[in-house]
Amino acid sequence: MSIFWKILSLKHKFEKPFQTLNNIYISKNAILNNFDIFQSMYPNYEIFPVLKSNAYWHWIKEIATILKQRKITYIVVDSYFEALKIQEINDTKVLLIGYTLIENLKYINFKNISLVVYDIETLKELTKIWKKVNIHIKIDSWMHRQWIYVEELPKLLGLIKSNKNINLEWVCSHLADADWIDDSYSLQQEETFKKWIEIIKSYWFSPKYIHLSNSAWSAKLFWKNYCNSIRLWIGLYWVNPLDETDKNYVKLSHLELALSFNSTLILKKSLKKWEKVSYNWTFTAKDDMTIWIIPVWYYEWLSRKLSNNFEFYYKDSPLKILWRICMNLIVIDLTWVDINVWDKIEIISNSQDKSNNIYNLAEKSETITYECLTRLSESVRREVVK
Repeated sequence: MSIFWKILSLKHKFEKPFQTLNNIYISKNAILNNFDIFQSMYPNYEIFPVLKSNAYWHWIKEIATILKQRKITYIVVDSYFEALKIQEINDTKVLLIGYTLIENLKYINFKNISLVVYDIETLKELTKIWKKVNIHIKIDSWMHRQWIYVEELPKLLGLIKSNKNINLEWVCSHLADADWIDDSYSLQQEETFKKWIEIIKSYWFSPKYIHLSNSAWSAKLFWKNYCNSIRLWIGLYWVNPLDETDKNYVKLSHLELALSFNSTLILKKSLKKWEKVSYNWTFTAKDDMTIWIIPVWYYEWLSRKLSNNFEFYYKDSPLKILWRICMNLIVIDLTWVDINVWDKIEIISNSQDKSNNIYNLAEKSETITYECLTRLSESVRREVVK
């Protein structure tokens, strides 16, 4: 690094952070609470938090920093890029659960990184790079997405045995329907996975970690005496992955939403009776009214389908959206609320009791909570709070 860039970097360290109009807050206490709930349910299990996809858009470095307060053997990510982000913050081992291009394997430092293997070609390439590699094989248990099929197991296990630089540390699979009320398909997957584990053991392998469960199945886990670890996905970040009618829902009822999103009132305007506002004039004032402008919308990823169909909050007062939204702006009616420019407006609440929580946002956007979270714009500053 040149002297110029060193000086510039030092200068930035002493600069006061620029205040932003939009802020996403990540609750440290909620993350730790959620982790502790799963750990208390399975005190003898290893809990592997999944921080892939930028920690479900909660920001990977921030979540990795929070998790330093807990004893964790592995953090799970999707890519080597994410693994390097973890290693800047947290010295916990990292599991790459996503696919890695074969030509990139020789460039990976596997010292504290393990790799999920999905195919024979990847394993063959690992045998050529002369590095000690801990691998985790993902077995197909009827989800038919990215895994090793049982027919390939003998060849794969033989290849591992004949190459001393490859260590089979984990065996895992993934459930297709764990969050559904009917558990029949998940139970079939579980039994299938168990058979594949027995085949692996018959080759004199003793995997250190065996795991099948995600957040939802962890609340239903029937097969407690066979697995010894859990991949904690969405349960780490929010309330409950199970349907409220599921008999196991109550087991996760104390999980907490970790994310909230606030914006700022930037402009107050008067709208006279019969005047129109915003694109395509979809709203006409029936009486004189006061409107306010908030600098947020579908660039920050809030669906256009929420036009006339969602509420924000000022403290405990719901604020209904009455007209078509814009790329970076929304107009709301605040005629009846005592409020000022620069006051904060709650866009997404971390309270289940408010209508602007992530569940209602997903339902009215005609999508799922995962998509709502992982599309929140990178331009919105994330800040860890208690």
